[in-house]
Amino acid sequence: MKKLPPLFLIYFICFSVSHGVPGIIPLLPTFQQEFALNSYEVANCLAYFSYSALIATPFMGYFYNKAPKKFFIYCINCIYLTGIAGISFSSEFSDLLIFRIVQGIGSAGINLLVNILPSEYYRGLKRGRIMGKSNGIIALGLFFNPLVTGFLALYSWRFSIFYLYLPTCFTLLILTFTDLTEKFSHPHSPFSFAQIKEILKTPLIFILFASLFLTAGLDLSLPSIFALFTADTYGYDSSTIGLFYSAANLGMFISSFFFLSRLLPSKKFPQILLCCCLCTTSILLFFTALPIAVGFMAFFAYFCLSGIIIPYCNFSISTAIPVQLITLGFTVSATVFRAGQGMETAFLAFIANEFGYETAFALTGSLLFVVALLLLLFNKKKNQRSFQLSE
Repeated sequence: MKKLPPLFLIYFICFSVSHGVPGIIPLLPTFQQEFALNSYEVANCLAYFSYSALIATPFMGYFYNKAPKKFFIYCINCIYLTGIAGISFSSEFSDLLIFRIVQGIGSAGINLLVNILPSEYYRGLKRGRIMGKSNGIIALGLFFNPLVTGFLALYSWRFSIFYLYLPTCFTLLILTFTDLTEKFSHPHSPFSFAQIKEILKTPLIFILFASLFLTAGLDLSLPSIFALFTADTYGYDSSTIGLFYSAANLGMFISSFFFLSRLLPSKKFPQILLCCCLCTTSILLFFTALPIAVGFMAFFAYFCLSGIIIPYCNFSISTAIPVQLITLGFTVSATVFRAGQGMETAFLAFIANEFGYETAFALTGSLLFVVALLLLLFNKKKNQRSFQLSE
């Protein structure tokens, strides 16, 4: 039987990784009610997931470098499935948090593959296009998963968790028929944490890492605040919140899959991004005072922007770091990504609980504008370096 190319596996991994958090977000009000939690406490089921993934990511990068690819992918998906099974049978919130930690460990390895595999099998702008489409596939998962889990939660939130088994099982099935033989050779350097200093010496890498850190945090904290705010203010149930979240992620799919490849070669890309972020920020600053339809426009616009910013950062990182350090480079960037998710989500949940949703939304808008400024600075510095090298 003819083996499948890696692209199919990459896309299935992207779809399966998309349900670790989005499938849970519509269930936050349900958890809050069933376990008698405040907004800060219920956000721990997102934060603990990210903390465990943050700690596990460097070790996952090490094991990926040492173990056969297929064995590594099988192992991390089995860990992930174990976490899902434990969550579905949890009777106490403390038990649920323990299995979210287990799920986060598996997610650390899966998330690593999203960027490493395209970098190992594709080159140049084709790599950038595939990274954009991969993010689009993630967004497609972000569209379906909250919709399904939110609907199933009307019957039982445990049914919602069981549904999350399916994408991972399909990934393991595709893996069985995939040829992971590399089609071109490139230099490999033995994985060593001591080489992190070489990654950190890469010009402009700190700007990209800072942008990725902030955007990763917003990707997790803005939906969770939105879910809790709409449940508290408008009395929306899990299915309605899932519908809002799914519709917003459709914007991410459109921007990643169709617009990113057109914007990458454009010299005006940073300026366009800055203008779009400024418009979105202006709505988020006054989110709670505006009608929900206008607030949703900002929510939708943010995910359109996220669908461009995250793959753009990852593509820029992949072209900036030495090719022999690609696995270590994406291990560092994935660790930064998870750190942003965990720290920023916990911080903004604390702000929402202590100072109100108005302050939390204003902060998310301000941080989005900071990301746009950082990427504008990155492009300016990159162009200056290119000009100096050409001389």
